[in-house]
Amino acid sequence: MRKLLSFASVLAFMTGIAMTATTPAHAATDRSGEERLSIPTSSPCRAGRTVMQGMVAGPGGQLYIIFTRPGGDEPVLSRWLRDGSTWDANSWTCAGAPTSIPALGHGNDLAYHPDYQGQGPALIATQGSQSAFPSDDVTIVRLSSSGAIGASEVVHLPIGNISGLCYSATAAGGAGKYAARRAGNLWTHPGAGSLTSGWTLVKTNLTSHDNRSDQGIDCSENYIWNTKSINSSTPLSGWNWVYQYNWSGGDVESDIGIPGRELVDEIEDITHIGSDFFVGINRNDGANDSVKVFIP
Repeated sequence: MRKLLSFASVLAFMTGIAMTATTPAHAATDRSGEERLSIPTSSPCRAGRTVMQGMVAGPGGQLYIIFTRPGGDEPVLSRWLRDGSTWDANSWTCAGAPTSIPALGHGNDLAYHPDYQGQGPALIATQGSQSAFPSDDVTIVRLSSSGAIGASEVVHLPIGNISGLCYSATAAGGAGKYAARRAGNLWTHPGAGSLTSGWTLVKTNLTSHDNRSDQGIDCSENYIWNTKSINSSTPLSGWNWVYQYNWSGGDVESDIGIPGRELVDEIEDITHIGSDFFVGINRNDGANDSVKVFIP
């Protein structure tokens, strides 16, 4: 295809047709900011896994990231301790060897609940992805009061395959609320009660463009952020996208860009601590993966 485009450019020059530089299909500015964590492939928090997957901020600003081998194999859950009170290039430090949890599956997304089912803090991982690894199961990972990783269990959802999940303790007037997403579908669930029932499908045509792939989502008191990454069908100049919706799935902002750097930088997830937002970037060229500031 690039050879065909190159030929077209030459032909246009010869015939006097004006050509413009290749730009993303939708205009956007770069909304990624400073790097807050650089993760080399040799990091002890990866245990040899080369692919970054879901990410979420947990108790005390700790960060949890799933890493897998290619194809979503052999997932591990890593824990990163908040380092200091200021934000800099080393805002988290590895807490030690990650925990192998096969039930994490592909681990496309992570959510955090400070008091899941009234039994203390927990992470919730989506086992599936948009299409390559479909699953309607999630894995609950219990955390200690200090944030240490504990036992896990699998919960089956009644809504079919999902690829994104988030929880906000401040949504619904402080009662808390979940959101789940796959492709154009958005479901919500009250903060209390079993995840095996009680879901409401609120949207079936979420705004999306450029045929990007589902990655993680995040939610706050009033909004949901949906990340969509570059993939094998993305042109070399393609960008990653972040969409901001309200809790009904209505558009707030739909052209938030994170550059793909010629298909090297692949967005994996988004999370926040207070008013500070961060995106996880998987680097496809073997360079250090990154957690960077996101400018909402």
